[in-house]
Amino acid sequence: MLFDNNLFTVEKKLLSILLMTIGSVAISFNGLVLRNIETADDWTIIFYRALSFSITIFIYLFFIHKKRIFKKIIQIGISGLIGGFVLGISNVCFILSMTTTSVANTVFTISLIPFITALFSLLILKEKLAQITVYTMIAAFFGVLMMFYGSLKIGELWGNMLALITAISFSIYTIIIRSNKNIDMLPCLLISGIMAMGLTSFQNVGSLQISTHDFFLCFLLGGVLSGFVNCCFVFATRHLIAAEATLFFFIEIALSPFWVWLFLNEIISPNTLIGGIIILISILIRALYLRHNKIKI
Repeated sequence: MLFDNNLFTVEKKLLSILLMTIGSVAISFNGLVLRNIETADDWTIIFYRALSFSITIFIYLFFIHKKRIFKKIIQIGISGLIGGFVLGISNVCFILSMTTTSVANTVFTISLIPFITALFSLLILKEKLAQITVYTMIAAFFGVLMMFYGSLKIGELWGNMLALITAISFSIYTIIIRSNKNIDMLPCLLISGIMAMGLTSFQNVGSLQISTHDFFLCFLLGGVLSGFVNCCFVFATRHLIAAEATLFFFIEIALSPFWVWLFLNEIISPNTLIGGIIILISILIRALYLRHNKIKI
């Protein structure tokens, strides 16, 4: 029975790694989708992204829990409400950063998420990292430094500050859901979407008109990409330590600038390309190592 339980745990970790990899690749298209929105302003994008995200999460929760959905929402308690609030702040600041500075600058700054999370998880949750994870983070951080070199431009400080708030908020959210891993924290996602809509309605009263084209892209951002990756993340944090779960965001960091360069010719420097390759290779090596060593994290 002990062997079966260990095997079950390994399978859950493998599934978590697979879902986080797929989700990180999917969410890397965020910047490309945003750049194709034609007329909607920042707050309108945030509102309809949050609306579609909330509807998707509610439908998913209803499909899973049926009549128990409101009981499940109540079960997240104060911690869940706080988690949803900080995730909402993170999502709002992410969109504002993306529309204020380059995609590369935004994702480079939010690349601090794994490191901020690792510090928080060590101080608060007392979670230690395996050596291979530490080495991977060091290599990935070197890749980030390569991407940062020469990329930050004068006049884009506000966009990078918003990205930094995004990183800190998401790290706090990660610690909250990890520390409540025995509770279904998916309703936090619904709270975050409602919070973002409320903030947008207050900020942009009476001017939320949007074209069909832009609404479709906002639905793609919120209802499809964000909905999928956030569900993957909540599942993964039950089976991976906090810092490890956020490590997969390096995939998004490496790919996001590449897509806007490939399809929209948004400038990408050689350092960005080299840094992205370093990040992807370091994560690939870690994945192969964990597979060979039966996920001994």
